[in-house]
Amino acid sequence: MNAPLPLLALLAGLVAGCATSGGPFKQVAFQAPSQPDPELRPFLADVERIGVLSSTNIEPLRELDIEKVMGRLADATARGLGALSEVTVVTQDEIRWNCKDLALDSTSVFSQDTRALLRQQLELDALVFVELESLKAQVTPMSPSPYGGVVASPGLDLSVDLQITLLNLHSGETWTQRGGPRRNWQPIQMQLFGDDQTERQLLQALSGPLRQFLARVAPPPSQQARHFDLGGD
Repeated sequence: MNAPLPLLALLAGLVAGCATSGGPFKQVAFQAPSQPDPELRPFLADVERIGVLSSTNIEPLRELDIEKVMGRLADATARGLGALSEVTVVTQDEIRWNCKDLALDSTSVFSQDTRALLRQQLELDALVFVELESLKAQVTPMSPSPYGGVVASPGLDLSVDLQITLLNLHSGETWTQRGGPRRNWQPIQMQLFGDDQTERQLLQALSGPLRQFLARVAPPPSQQARHFDLGGD
């Protein structure tokens, strides 16, 4: 049933009045901090300072500086954790510089004594420990084609297993992301000056698990908008 014309006119007048009674409005977009995944919030409760460490027991490969790669991965982790609101991130370089006499590997970093020293010397509340558990690399006679399938061109096939652990240094509770081995297979490219394909490809293989971890622990700020009345009274 159609509404009578006088009623429609009244409703239109009310809508127009609401839109203009407060004067002009301006929409302002801004970024608001996002909250960690609900499952991980207990590990970050009351955390004001969080540190980052990386480690691996894998022997160096020919023409590949694994320690350098892990250092770059730790730096990327620290930058990602910067999205945490009101939390100071302590880099791996700062931790190792201040704890030169402290063993900071997977066999000791979770011990009660090490946790206590990290709290006392650096006032850390939590720690992210990034560990490369396995790495396999082989040159293959074939390589993947960008159009699907394979081509008769040499390739580099990498398989990595990265484990990332969030440790609360007060409670000792941990949460670990175990994604299992990940494969990265690419054609061998012409070596450019200053470019190391193996290092670059390894970083690409490791970046996937790291992004998954950071998306849960320190998601990027969310874009929000608010309308402000510029008319005034």
